[in-house]
Amino acid sequence: MALFNPGDDVFEQLINEMPVGLLLVDQQGNIVFINGKLQALLGYSQEEIFGKTVNILLPERYRGEHGEMLANYLKAPTSRAMDQGRVLLAENKKGHEIQIKIGLTPVSFGGEAYVLASMIEVSNEIIKIAANNDPLTGLPNRNFFYELSENIRSEAIRNGVRLSLLFIDLDDFKAVNDQYGHDIGDLVLCQVAECINHSVRKNDIIGRLGGDEFVLCLYGVANDQALNGIAKGLIDKISAIDMVQGHVINISASIGVACTNDPGNIVLTDMIKLADKLMYQAKDKGKGKVIWIAC
Repeated sequence: MALFNPGDDVFEQLINEMPVGLLLVDQQGNIVFINGKLQALLGYSQEEIFGKTVNILLPERYRGEHGEMLANYLKAPTSRAMDQGRVLLAENKKGHEIQIKIGLTPVSFGGEAYVLASMIEVSNEIIKIAANNDPLTGLPNRNFFYELSENIRSEAIRNGVRLSLLFIDLDDFKAVNDQYGHDIGDLVLCQVAECINHSVRKNDIIGRLGGDEFVLCLYGVANDQALNGIAKGLIDKISAIDMVQGHVINISASIGVACTNDPGNIVLTDMIKLADKLMYQAKDKGKGKVIWIAC
């Protein structure tokens, strides 16, 4: 593996002076380039970090979980914008933890595939964002989900489009915790969060309410068939999670869906309560079911 060289001196200077940290990772999860901004933030030089696994940049307690999630992501990498509400922890050379937001972009050079990670530190002025994120999955927590979803609802009212609320509860998750312990259960929750994050559109809002409950607020899904397809697709993908750190996992999901063509006539909290009630009705019908209603 050769040290990555982005090109001529002018281009390299531009990359290194960008106000955003840039990290290039190969298909094995090894670091092949780090720009000047990220070197300054993390305290590593290009030579020190080159060829090391990207896990070196995470607190040790998250490395096992991240390694598995990274391996799954690299099988089918997709772009992820920085503005999806996730705040993560990195660890600098001195062992200090730093809160960051991260975007991911698949790229290729010389016929080889890489992933370009763009990172910014969450500054003290906006540190409240971190308190609004679930510390396990990085998804918006209950309060932040409400805040973000109200913005989506206002946009839906303004543009006269449908608003949909999905309430997701895992089937048989308690059995995972009982059999393998909460450490494995936490890894399963992280995989479910990643699965949901990969399955929806960039501007949809995802949140974790706590335990094994997740919620989605979807803007402008055109019709019932499309909405039903999204819900059933989520169930299929969650059910496909069958192995975590060598442990056989058998879970599914029950989903309640509330949707409205007139979002000005129902408040978000009522939509969530309705979707929650429908989820329990779906669970009563067996694993992996969807029940939805127009409101």
